[in-house]
Amino acid sequence: MLLPPWSVILIALLVVTQIMNPSERDFVWYRTLKRPGWINMHLWFPAAWFLINITIYMSTLTCWSRTGDWNWVAAYVVVLILLRSHPWGICRFRRLAIGLPLWLLSWLATLILALLVRPASPLASWLLVPALLWTPVEAIVTFQMIGLNLRQSRSGRGPDDCRHARTGRL
Repeated sequence: MLLPPWSVILIALLVVTQIMNPSERDFVWYRTLKRPGWINMHLWFPAAWFLINITIYMSTLTCWSRTGDWNWVAAYVVVLILLRSHPWGICRFRRLAIGLPLWLLSWLATLILALLVRPASPLASWLLVPALLWTPVEAIVTFQMIGLNLRQSRSGRGPDDCRHARTGRL
């Protein structure tokens, strides 16, 4: 193999993370939404995702080094795609409610992966705990944001959007 396995795994996870990041144009809408007073997105969300990305990489690498099976790496990539799908979906479609089923699906997939890799590598399983803990926090934040941004979550328009609303009336 031309590249060592650790670099192939790292490249795969970085590519998924980069592809699944919302575009700046889509993220602008998300930044205009009201948030619960108890959360400061600028501090915790990027730090949490940085930690989750590192622990998923370390878990993938640990599992691969114990088993040598690339199918496990593929399973981790699928879980990472699911974990990154909710921010992408919310921003891309400008609907907060899209995130809730995606969070549930990604949490369940992460839990299943953690349980499946546990016999081969308990450490790899434990390294998935940050994702399992953070996903419900983001779901709670999104659920509260839906209530705070009821008009925007239905229309896809942010509070700073000055365009006239289109109606079905003549």
